[in-house]
Amino acid sequence: MTATTRLLTVLATVSGLVVCAWFALGIRQATDQSRAQAIIAAGPPSPAEARRARQLLNSAGTLNPDRQIDLDRSALLNQTGRRLAARRIALGVARAEPQNLAAWLAVGATVGDNRRLGLAIIAHVLELDPLH
Repeated sequence: MTATTRLLTVLATVSGLVVCAWFALGIRQATDQSRAQAIIAAGPPSPAEARRARQLLNSAGTLNPDRQIDLDRSALLNQTGRRLAARRIALGVARAEPQNLAAWLAVGATVGDNRRLGLAIIAHVLELDPLH
């Protein structure tokens, strides 16, 4: 085997390992995010469940800094009574992605008794999706 052939074999092997690692991280990110979403969807979590969901979202966010993870964080904060922190995160996503309907709905979930903000969010959501 020539030196060039050996080098190409090593490069192919390393490339294959990198691709496999990339897929494995993607699977882990999706799994962590799904587990956190299940905790959030089940309703207001217990303190232990909220802590676990935060850990899962932090792990998923490290592996893939996706805006949906921020919206999941916002939902978790809102469910645990931290409405202003939840609104801050959701507004950050909505400002970064003004056409993101899910982000505006997440902001809307945090308005509470703020009628002015609630009406503004409803108007904006209807602009984005008149049939919503």
